[in-house]
Amino acid sequence: MSVKHRTALQRMDALVWWSNASDQVRHDMTSDADERRYRPMRWLPMFPMACGAGFMCAAIAYPLPLMSYAIAAPAMAVAAAIAINGPLGKPAIDDDEREAAMRKNAFFFCLAILAFANIVGGPMLLFAAALKEWAADRILGVAFALFMANMTWFVSLPTLYASWKSPRLSDHEA
Repeated sequence: MSVKHRTALQRMDALVWWSNASDQVRHDMTSDADERRYRPMRWLPMFPMACGAGFMCAAIAYPLPLMSYAIAAPAMAVAAAIAINGPLGKPAIDDDEREAAMRKNAFFFCLAILAFANIVGGPMLLFAAALKEWAADRILGVAFALFMANMTWFVSLPTLYASWKSPRLSDHEA
């Protein structure tokens, strides 16, 4: 059948066949933990990290309406979904020595980055709040945004680190 005479459903079916999505879904839905893939996600963890950083910058720049704080939960859900399917998603009890070392290094790297950012950024925020004489509700909003940004980065940064440190998958493994 030529491409011009295909219906929309036939075109979508061809796209699913071409992308191999049905095999990937079947593979991901298996109950056997050894058969499930935990793939490196080299760029995807940056999306929730950027959302957390943007939320923090917006809260600092101007007072946000209370409804805007509802965007924090979906960003955390996306970050958690990425972490579960990333290279550190399987239980740590199943790690070999290389995977255990990578997990340890990923979390140490994450904690070092977050500790440095909070040691420098926390006092700067307090100084800015005092200098600009922010109201208590704005300070609470910035504190909540800081908490959610920290949680988003804590979930996403180890996945990002482990994804870049893990070896590249060959074409037949991807």
